[in-house]
Amino acid sequence: MLPKTHILINLGISLILLFFLPPFGVLIFFLSSFLIDVDHYLYYVAIKKRFSLKSAYNWFTIRRNKLMQLSYKERKKHKHCILIFHGIELIIILGFFTKFSPPLIYVLFGFITHLLEDLIVEYKSGVLEHKLSLIYAIYDHLLKKKLKHISD
Repeated sequence: MLPKTHILINLGISLILLFFLPPFGVLIFFLSSFLIDVDHYLYYVAIKKRFSLKSAYNWFTIRRNKLMQLSYKERKKHKHCILIFHGIELIIILGFFTKFSPPLIYVLFGFITHLLEDLIVEYKSGVLEHKLSLIYAIYDHLLKKKLKHISD
């Protein structure tokens, strides 16, 4: 899902949450619901060794468009990004730390909302498992890298 879509959806959710939660908590939720995507930028910087936010956005847009032109079966064969904030592992860690810092519950809720939105899109595009686990994403990335070297 594109960042602007996350922002618009979660702005709507945030406006509703203002009736039930403190404004500061809603702000934390709103910001965390789309700033989680900073890991896309970090991945771009690690891969391309460039720091342009605009170039990163364009690079991901081109990759996404190319991927969506492939068949469902072909999409499964491609490596996907290792996104350090997009996985159940971070959700579990955040859940644990909310016991020690209660405001983290708003970050946790923002991350979960973001991931659920992504899961809907990923399910439709046929690459759902890449958003479920950071460990799986790393394994998949390394496995496909190894298979690529074997076939070269």
